[in-house]
Order: sequence, then structure tokens, then C-alpha cells
Amino acid sequence: MLRYKLFPEKPFAHIFRLQLEIKEPQDSGQIISLANWIPGSYLVRNFAKHIVSMSASSDDGTIKVKKLDKNHWQCEPCSGVLLLEYEVYAFDLSVRSAYLSDERAFFNGSSVFVKVHGFEGEPCEIEVYQPPKSQAKSHWKIATTLEKLNESKTHSTFFAPNYSHLIDHPVEMADYQSFDFSVSGVPHQMVLTGEHNTDIDRLTADLELICQHHVDFFGNTAPFNRYLFLALVMTKGFGGLEHADSTSLICSREDLQDSHIEEPTSNYTRFISLCCHEYFHAWWVKKLRPSVFLKPSLDQEAYTEQLWIFEGFTSYYDELALLRVKILSPDSYLNLFAKTVTRVCSGSGRLKQSIAESSFDAWTKFYQQDENAPNAIVSYYGKGALLAFVLDVEIRKTTKDTVTLDDVLRYAYIHYSDSGLEDDDMANIVKKLTQQSFDAFFEKYLYGVDELPLLEAFGYVGVDCQFDLNAKDLIAFGVRVTKDNGSSKITQVLDDGCAQAAGLFVGDVIIAVDDVKVAHESLVSLINKSASGAVLKFTITRDQLMKEVLVKLSFNNKSHCTLSLMNDLDARTKKRQKQWFYGAAK
Repeated sequence: MLRYKLFPEKPFAHIFRLQLEIKEPQDSGQIISLANWIPGSYLVRNFAKHIVSMSASSDDGTIKVKKLDKNHWQCEPCSGVLLLEYEVYAFDLSVRSAYLSDERAFFNGSSVFVKVHGFEGEPCEIEVYQPPKSQAKSHWKIATTLEKLNESKTHSTFFAPNYSHLIDHPVEMADYQSFDFSVSGVPHQMVLTGEHNTDIDRLTADLELICQHHVDFFGNTAPFNRYLFLALVMTKGFGGLEHADSTSLICSREDLQDSHIEEPTSNYTRFISLCCHEYFHAWWVKKLRPSVFLKPSLDQEAYTEQLWIFEGFTSYYDELALLRVKILSPDSYLNLFAKTVTRVCSGSGRLKQSIAESSFDAWTKFYQQDENAPNAIVSYYGKGALLAFVLDVEIRKTTKDTVTLDDVLRYAYIHYSDSGLEDDDMANIVKKLTQQSFDAFFEKYLYGVDELPLLEAFGYVGVDCQFDLNAKDLIAFGVRVTKDNGSSKITQVLDDGCAQAAGLFVGDVIIAVDDVKVAHESLVSLINKSASGAVLKFTITRDQLMKEVLVKLSFNNKSHCTLSLMNDLDARTKKRQKQWFYGAAK
């Protein structure tokens, strides 16, 4: 049994102190390490850089600890119990690492609990202590899905059967608010940390619908005995990370709808879609996953072409599920889906990087985007969701609406959860269920960069798809901008736009147009109301120097998508539309 103790000892300094007791350390000198990345977030983050100090002792007295590389250490051989003590700096307000202040503590095990080499399968006991009363605003409750052994005024004790289990259960400590509900007899809990004014009844009812949908979708069984949503509520913030039987979420106060508003706001819809997405991952990433993720080394990257399956398909279903449980109306759902189409189609990167390449290069490109990203890469989330939709329609067409993508996911979950998916398994599953080869489809749209046949796919389910210019942004002009001291600063320049052709650069600040000073709020309307072919003189600052750039306007990027229900559908198309929207009986 490995015994860890965690002390939120210095909240003002954001320092956790940890102790680890190893009863029978390796004779050659115990090696320990800390993860370089956390599953679900594909970037090497080097968590060991936050270790401030480390020391060790045993019956022999002080034990030397030698650093072997950036995240490995070795203790000199010793007799008796080895006691390791170290401090971790924790001030990352995200779902990926660790955080400590006088108001709350949060940590993922991969950021604070070192791995003891040779003992990865050993059970672990974890004592989590309360912060000093002088540096905490209140007594903190502890929320986690780790098995609780006992609790006292000073600390709580938890159990994990092995190290992998230990680091897949995030912990929240705060004076939080929580509420409980049950889905198919399985207890669920939502924890909300931070100031908020939430309609708890509404949120509870919506989560019950979403969770029940997912349980039913995957065969009426849950791969966990309980489930926990951990949500940090901030002024600004958004994101989530999946775990085996919990998820860590960040949202803004505007995302949590209060009881005075009847219709779901766009912010609230975004939040429950996030909950829907991360909960879906309990089956579709945590249980079924790429084979390379079954036992990944957290020391180095684990490459896979399959993130389009696990994140793209999940992104397809996270909003579709809200329609199927009738949280969203068909019109509201189509408006959301149109935004996904617009995001993907507004960048030329979709014509240069395949979705398979996007998945494989997540470590170096998607998670490390620069200003040229729209021109060079495509999102396996966004385009993966569009591919999922087109694949769903093609499966329906091929089988005369007797098989859908729903069936593909369920088959994969049932038959591949133990072995994991290889790169070609999804194509083989589709072929098996449809009795048709989809090799040409995947070659064009997964491994190639052909435009997805969106118009035809939407038409098959009775949805009209239109593309036009968007008068509310500068995508057609070829730039994205942000406010900079009242003016507009260019953050991205899109390929083949008139802005790029004229020589406008990222970092340029637009001061005036045709010698008239232009405020940030007025720039979009000023440009978009001008006629194509007109020449405008832009006064900019670049490296603190004033410059003039002449831009001949052309608006060619018709990437703004609108989706709407077609009128006068025949009975067959109406039935197909209903089956797609609601998963109705075939």
C-alpha cells in the first residue's frame, strides 16, 4: 500500500505539500516520476516544472534524491520505509492541472501525485487535509469520486486500487453548492464552485434528460457506479475534461441560467452542451478508446489518427442529443449546427490538412495554434462533427434508412471496448453493418481534403443549407480583429482575401479608413457596406510606425451558413428527418 498525504498548506503562496510513504522501496534506488500530460488534453505540459522542492528520508536518515531528467527522480538505496516529501506550486485556473488559493483547491492526480515505478499496480491510500484556518475563508467540503474510507475534522482518507485509478479522479475542495439526481438508479451529483444565481431545478431536470439519453443510447447501462460534475463558475471561462466517472468543467456566470428566464439562452445552451459532451465521453473515450490510449505512457506523446472519431463524433452528438431530449427545438438545433459549419468553412486549412492528419498532429498543431492556424489546419472537433453527419447520412442512404451512425457507435462500444480501436476499425465496422465498402468515402473525406457534400446531405433529411457573406464579421474581407485601445488590431489574416492581397499583416492596428478615424465598433459595418471593387485607404500602425495600405475590396469567402427546415416535404423525407432528429423507430 502506497500512502499519500496532501496538505493545502500555503494557500496564499499556492503551495501544496505532499508526503509519500513507500514501505519497500526498490533495492537499486526508488525511481519516481510525474506525468508530462493528462489524458484528454493532447499537449505536453511538463507538470514536473511545478515541483518546488523535494526531499527524502528513511531509517538511514536523509536520503539523496537525484534528478534523472525533467520528470524523473531516483532516491539512493535505503533500508526501511522511504518517506518522500515535496512541494507543488498550484495556480492554474484550468481543468487540466492544479490550483490552490484561500477560497478553493482543485487538483488532478497527474499534477500532484508522483508515480512510484515498479508499484503502479499497488493500492493507494490518500489523506487530503484541510487548509490552515488562518488562510482559508471556511471549512472546505471535498468532492471527488475516489472511494472515501473515513473523514475527520482535519482530513479525509480515500482509496484507489492503483496509480492509473488515482490520477483519473479530480478533487475539488471549497465551500461549494451541490445537488443530486439519479439516472437509471445511478447516483449523480453536480458541484458548483463560485458565485452564481442558477436555476437549480431547471439545470437538474436538463441534466437528468441528457444523462438518461446517453445511458439509453449505449444500451441502458452506465460504465460507472456514480458520476460527478465538477463545475467552476467564473466571470469568464469555458472548458471541460473527461474522467472515468466525473468531469471537470469551467463556465462563466452568464452560462448558468437563472429562474427569471424561460427560454434557454445561447450561453446556457453552450454550457449544457459541454456537460452533454463530457458525459458522452464516459463511454466514448474513457471506456472505448484508441488502442494506443489503453495504457499510454504519460512521459511522451501518444499519437493517433482517431481523434476525429472520439472528439468529432462526440461534438456531433452533444448538440443532437439536446434536440433528441427536446431541450432544443429543431430551429435552435439547426442554428447551432450552422455555426459549426461556418467555423469549419471560414478557414482554408480544411483544404490543406485532412481530419486524420489533424488528429495525429493535435500535439503540435491543434493544441499549439498560431495566427496562421485557419490557413493551415482544421479542427478534428468541428470538421469531425461534420464528417460524422455526412457519414450518418451516407449510411442511411446506403441501407435505405435501416442503419444509422447510432448503430455504428453502439456496435463499436460493445465489441471494441476491451481491445480499443485501431485506425481502420471504424471503416470495417461501417462496412460490416452496411454490407458496403466505404473506402472511397474515407479516402476522400477522412484522408483527403475534398469538400464534404453538405448540401446533398442536408437535403436528404429535409434541411436547406445556404452559404453567404456575413455582415457581422470581417471573414469575407479576410481578417479577424480584436479591440485595441478603441481601434481594431488584426489577429488573423485569411488566405486569398483582399486584406492579404493588399499586404495587411497580423498585428496591424487599423486607425483610419479614407483618412477618417474609425472606432473598433464601426469597422465591420464600414467595410461590409462598401462595394466590391472599391479601393479603400487604410491607415495602420505597424511596429509603432504609421503606414497607409490601399485595399481593393473583394468579398469571396461565402462561408456563413444558414440551415432551415424545407417546406412541402414528401412523406419519406419527413420520416427520415424525424428519424435523424429524434432517433425514432426505423
